[in-house]
Amino acid sequence: MTKPNDERITQAFNRVLETVVGQHHAAATTTLQDDPNRRLSRCIERVQAEASEGASLVAECAPHGRAMLTQAQHKLATLEALQVLAEAAKSANA
Repeated sequence: MTKPNDERITQAFNRVLETVVGQHHAAATTTLQDDPNRRLSRCIERVQAEASEGASLVAECAPHGRAMLTQAQHKLATLEALQVLAEAAKSANA
């Protein structure tokens, strides 16, 4: 088995990240494609803001607030797992 080069790893990372966060957040962070760790951090910040907005809507008894909050929580859990993998890949390449 061949070892993937850094460019292929970055491309794969970006593909997974874009799938997790969705088109809106992915498009907002395209300028960070060459810096996966910064892009991941920025996506986490954006999804945390989305979760906060969902929580506010729940507090206001808005019908879609719970779904928004739940979706953001799932995204955050997946992003945290991706962050662990990114750190492991970084350590393996060091």
